[in-house]
Amino acid sequence: MQQANNTLIKNVTTNDAGDVALYINVADKNYTVNGALVESITLGVTVDGEMYAGDLAVNWKAVDDSNYNDGNSTLLMRNIHDNNTNTQTMSAFYWDGEFTDTLDSILLANGFSSEAVADVCTSEWGMQDVGRASYDAFALAEEMLNAYNIKVAA
Repeated sequence: MQQANNTLIKNVTTNDAGDVALYINVADKNYTVNGALVESITLGVTVDGEMYAGDLAVNWKAVDDSNYNDGNSTLLMRNIHDNNTNTQTMSAFYWDGEFTDTLDSILLANGFSSEAVADVCTSEWGMQDVGRASYDAFALAEEMLNAYNIKVAA
């Protein structure tokens, strides 16, 4: 079991007065999902008495979305039955987990613990967006704060 490595975590994060941001550039690695280039991995965390963590985003290069069919749905989330390239890419991330193993490897290589990486899971379908796959990663957020010795009020 890999323990968190604060030195490696600090190599891919910044701390701006307690606002900690993760940025891992992977554009040069040529990772793709459904032919879409994966460009970066990001996460923002802040503490204001308690921890507020955004979603862990895997940012990918979207294509023209003008042929998207919302299915005349009254729901705000994307129509899962649409068959355009962006919807297929979002589905490959979310439903098929096509990037999960790669994401886990990237996070481990950048100092996050096995336990925190195992805690990462896709956010609900409504959180996915064209160009961004959304994951919940609260244990990763905690390790980012711990790397800078930022404590959350009990």
